[in-house]
Amino acid sequence: MSEQNIAPDAAFMAAEVHRPDAVPVGTPLTSLAEKRTEAGLRLLNNRLPDDFPHQVDRGDAGDALTQLALGEAIRRTVSNQRGSTIREALLLGADWDQVAAALDTTVLAAADDLRVWAEGQRTLYHRLLAEDPANRIGLDDAAYAAMMGAVDAALEQVGARDTYGPQAPRLRAAVAAAPMVDTVGALRALLEQLPDEMPLFLDDHHRALPGEPDQVHTVHPSLVGTVSGLGTPAESKEPGLMLTQVYVPFPAEEEEQAAVAARDDLPAYGELARAAYYLERGELRPGLKDVTEVLEELAHLVGEVAAGYVARGSDAESTLRVETERITHTAARVGKLADEVEAAE
Repeated sequence: MSEQNIAPDAAFMAAEVHRPDAVPVGTPLTSLAEKRTEAGLRLLNNRLPDDFPHQVDRGDAGDALTQLALGEAIRRTVSNQRGSTIREALLLGADWDQVAAALDTTVLAAADDLRVWAEGQRTLYHRLLAEDPANRIGLDDAAYAAMMGAVDAALEQVGARDTYGPQAPRLRAAVAAAPMVDTVGALRALLEQLPDEMPLFLDDHHRALPGEPDQVHTVHPSLVGTVSGLGTPAESKEPGLMLTQVYVPFPAEEEEQAAVAARDDLPAYGELARAAYYLERGELRPGLKDVTEVLEELAHLVGEVAAGYVARGSDAESTLRVETERITHTAARVGKLADEVEAAE
């Protein structure tokens, strides 16, 4: 059978895919999952003993690369479909609380996902319309306005639950419209929409998407509640502006980057704060791995940096070396526990 006669799905299933961008546009998720599963089964066969009595296909490095590449391709596909699926859920009768629950996020974050997607689709529509007057891809002005109406409804719903007063929906809308602020001009444009007396805060930690290998930083603005006149009859709650440095995927579409930047569940970028994030949620394995890295860094600081500033052969140097060994041994034990803790849970 010639290659021209092979159905597209069959050709894809037979091809080597070691990069996510090698997946043909429009390939169904079912095909991605099936091909990834086949590679995974071959890798699982590697765990069988050498004298296994039946003939099996064992995996190789290519299968491992296929699993990685297709896993990333699936992640990108699902992420790109997020906004359109939110729209479909709302059109079919779901409410914002249900949408947020399905995404395990907040109503505000889900609404911003829809906003970012809708703006991208409106831009796509007008760009393609300029090339082809018959274009029907993307969102025209009427469809875009409908989506912004749904976003406004979500903002009003969140504002109604706040104690910030009647200005809350407007302030939330202004901040949600700028999920990423990468220039002085963009920050200035946002600040011009906010009250001069609004408190300003910097997040204590940088945030990042765990497991994302290539990232670039952006600044994400968000509203936070602040209390003035604490413990007095004039005590009140008001909104403040929080600026957070977030690491977002790169390269990636701006919609995908904005969706990551706007997530309110991202752990801290640094190992110590990230360890606390995981451990406080009962996620022992990643939390203990971060603790291991923190201990290893402490061992370096005590045994190399601090020890470099005391006299050689002194009691202080000897004490620092002993403590370094203790910290190193602790790091090794915690690291070993991190690899075993899943089976103990």
